[in-house]
Amino acid sequence: MADLERPTTPLTAKIGGIVVLVLLGWLLFGSALTVAKAAIALVGYVVVAFVAFNVGKVVGRKSNR
Repeated sequence: MADLERPTTPLTAKIGGIVVLVLLGWLLFGSALTVAKAAIALVGYVVVAFVAFNVGKVVGRKSNR
């Protein structure tokens, strides 16, 4: 029985697959970066609102005296 040669993938298909994987990774990284920036902004808004609320309470107490 003769040895069967294994079929090989053409070089253009390999390069195309790598390009598709790089583009997919770039899109996923960009999306993750966008979500991270939105989460950081939301946390910043919460922190600023908390500080402003507490400063307002202190100022309100002092103005009532």
